[in-house]
Amino acid sequence: MESDLSLNQKNEEGIYLIKKKDGKKYSIRSDRKRYFFPHEWKLFIKQFKEGEIHYLFFLILLHTGARAMEALHLKPKNFNFERNTITFEVIKQRKAKKNFYATGKSRTFFISTNCLDSVKKYVRKKQIADNTYLFLDNSILPPNYDSLSNQEKKKYYQKTEVAYAQMLKRKLKKTGIKDWRQFSLHNIRKTYGNWMRIYDIRSEELYYRMGHDADTFLAHYGSSLIFNPSERQEIMKIIGEVR
Repeated sequence: MESDLSLNQKNEEGIYLIKKKDGKKYSIRSDRKRYFFPHEWKLFIKQFKEGEIHYLFFLILLHTGARAMEALHLKPKNFNFERNTITFEVIKQRKAKKNFYATGKSRTFFISTNCLDSVKKYVRKKQIADNTYLFLDNSILPPNYDSLSNQEKKKYYQKTEVAYAQMLKRKLKKTGIKDWRQFSLHNIRKTYGNWMRIYDIRSEELYYRMGHDADTFLAHYGSSLIFNPSERQEIMKIIGEVR
């Protein structure tokens, strides 16, 4: 459906309204490259009780750069606590991309023990079985859910994704961050993409971890790094060791 190209600013700062040809309206953010600075992230994550499931969800997003859909489909078996790795088995498929580093049907890479220790503690405390989804209501999923396509899965996980998106907004508003409306779940992914650039990590490895090709990464994560020395130190404390 084509949209009216004119943007009409709404009352909220930096939020614009697009009117489609059929009369329907939807909003977009003016700054789609916004990412967390370390002090902002700490204000946000403090809104959750450490060790609870919602805290864990947002922590994993920050430490992996996963898309919300990918993180929602994690199970305990996807974490290797001996090798310090995570495996995303449900990933966004980008078959049209020719220069694509994250080929295949999964992605496996190292993540910090700052994140893994929280996952391990939660799984053990709640005694969650290896093949149980951490963030989805397993009781409503059909027996063949694992074999469904991403599009077929969407009707089962979409409500949870929307709930987390709304939760992000509510919690950010409480922090006092002025432009909290500019954040979405995807901005945590953008935060990971920019924070990882301060580490000594090969570009190809970062593209793979995020499931991007080089052109897409540069187009969407090409912001100048404006972190000062103290902010870089804070990022390294939050993320921990990166391999």
